[in-house]
Amino acid sequence: MEKDNFIKSLKKFFYPLTLLFNKLVAHIHFLDPRENTKQRIISAVILVPIALIAIFYSKDLFLLLAIAIAIMMTAEWMDMVKNIADKKKWQLIGFFYILIPIFAVIKLRYYSVEVLFWMFAIIWSTDIFAFFAGKTLGGTKIAPQISPNKTWSGLIGGIFASMIIGFMSSFMFAGGVMFFIFLSAFLSIIEQISDLLESKFKRIFGVKDSGTIIPGHGGILDRMDGMMLLAPLVLLIVTLFPARF
Repeated sequence: MEKDNFIKSLKKFFYPLTLLFNKLVAHIHFLDPRENTKQRIISAVILVPIALIAIFYSKDLFLLLAIAIAIMMTAEWMDMVKNIADKKKWQLIGFFYILIPIFAVIKLRYYSVEVLFWMFAIIWSTDIFAFFAGKTLGGTKIAPQISPNKTWSGLIGGIFASMIIGFMSSFMFAGGVMFFIFLSAFLSIIEQISDLLESKFKRIFGVKDSGTIIPGHGGILDRMDGMMLLAPLVLLIVTLFPARF
C-alpha cells in the first residue's frame, strides 16, 4: 500500500513537468521540425546532474571529468583537422584552445564552488534562453555565414537570462547586485561569441558537428563551446577582483 502511494506521489510530481516538457518540444517542433529538441532536453537532464555533483560534492570527480572531457575534445579536434591544409598549425591551435579552458575550470573548481556554479549557470541559461527566444521570435541573423541559426533575438534572450542569474547569484558574493547583473550580461555576450568561434572553426574544417557522442548536441566541443572563452575570462576576473567574490 505504501509503495502504491509512493508511486502515485511520484506521478503527481512528475506529471506537470512531463506536460511542460512535451509542450516545449511540440512548440519548437512546430517552429522548426528539423530541431531534435527532445534529444537535447533528455541529454541535458542526464548531463546537468552529473556536472552539479562534480561541482559541489567531489573535486576528484570534477578533475576526472575535466581530464576525460579534455581527451575527448582533443580527439574530436584531431579528427576535424585531419584532412585540411596546415594540419600541424591547427593541431597547435587546438592544443591551446582546449588546454587553457580546461586549466581555467579546474582552477575555478579549487578556487570557489560558487564562482564555478555561477559561470556554468550563465552558460546554461544563456544557451537555453537564446535557443528558445531565437526559435520563437526569429528575426535577423547575427552571422549567417558562420551560424545560420543564431539570431539577435536569441542573443538578447540569452543576455536577459544571464542578468536574472546575475541578480540571483549576487547574494552569494560581496560584489553587489548591479555588479553581478552587468557582469553576467557581459559574460553572456562572451559566451555567445565563444559559441560563434567554434562554429567558425567548423566552417573552416567543413564539418557540421565536432562529433556525435551527445544526442541532440553533437560532440563534446559542440556542448562545451560557450565555455572555451568564458572560463579563462572568469578566472582572470576573479584573479583581478578577488574582493568581489
